[in-house]
Amino acid sequence: MSKATFQLGLLSAVLIFYTLWNLLRAARALLDWPVLVEYGAPAAYILVSGATWSLAGIFLSVKILQGWRHSARAGIGISVLYWVWYWADRLFIQQSPAPNLVFSAVFSTLFLLVLLLLWRSPDTQALFTKETE
Repeated sequence: MSKATFQLGLLSAVLIFYTLWNLLRAARALLDWPVLVEYGAPAAYILVSGATWSLAGIFLSVKILQGWRHSARAGIGISVLYWVWYWADRLFIQQSPAPNLVFSAVFSTLFLLVLLLLWRSPDTQALFTKETE
């Protein structure tokens, strides 16, 4: 297996995980709507955000399979936007008194950096460039 194939496989696995995670988030928001409302959780926000990130993941997956030459740029953009959304959600929208703020900050930032390095890797970039003759 080539290095580029491994990197794209790893990126695809992360993309599939986050797409499925957000599909589950949207589905559970629909199924548990009364419970969310009863406890004061923003059910509509959970549904819309889960659906939005699911659609972004499906879009990027399709474009990767099609060999779209801007897939790596789109992957970088979606990765950064997801990180920004995660922290905006955690700090301002659904504030949690969780004591693991430092761990979450370090882990999510390192994870984002690894994803960016994988997307920017010359081997990954080469998969999406078209030769001109």
